[in-house]
Amino acid sequence: MVRDVLAVLLGYLLGSIPTAYLVARWRAGVNIRYVGEGNVGARNVWHVVGPFWGFLVGFLDILKGFCAVMLAWALGASFFGALLVGPAVIVGHAFPLFLKFQGGKGVSVTAGVLIAWSPWSSLLALALFFLAQMLLQDFNRSIVVGVVSGILLPLAFGKEWWFPIYAGVLFGSLALKKWLDLAHERRVWATSGWQDGARPGWYREETPPDLPSGNDSEDWQEKERPCSC
Repeated sequence: MVRDVLAVLLGYLLGSIPTAYLVARWRAGVNIRYVGEGNVGARNVWHVVGPFWGFLVGFLDILKGFCAVMLAWALGASFFGALLVGPAVIVGHAFPLFLKFQGGKGVSVTAGVLIAWSPWSSLLALALFFLAQMLLQDFNRSIVVGVVSGILLPLAFGKEWWFPIYAGVLFGSLALKKWLDLAHERRVWATSGWQDGARPGWYREETPPDLPSGNDSEDWQEKERPCSC
């Protein structure tokens, strides 16, 4: 029981390391939560800082999820304790202690957790995501391909019935975080946005009436932006 609690706490702390924020601060001197689409994640870093740095953040976030599960097993956590580490590291990424509980969605972190539990099926799902992105040139549709593959493929690799349910719950939490962040992301997009022509999945050509515009946008950004200390 003690080992399970320790594993969950360490998983949360590991997830709380804000890799996207740190890389964006280091390479571009920006607070990634207040530029681009406003998400503290690899895709936003890709568009704001550069593809290499976005890829690096995605890799590091995958590593966070993978290492959290490995650490739980190394600590001797029970089966259920190790399972709980998955949600813990994702919650840490989404609501990080080190970033005032304002984090990203956790797509890459979730991939890392699933790779730890079912390596071959999860790596294949990741490969299918990249293949879909190459063919479709549409991140959101490619994510659907990756998520569906990540949920169903483990059965083909001999995993038991509980694993697709577990994977589905983890992926479902990402949709909830997306909904929670939507208002913030729309406000940030109204004052910033990506400069390379890409658009987030929720983007519409018309500007919603509740978003700031003109000088109001600048006033809002100054009020909501936290200190950079």
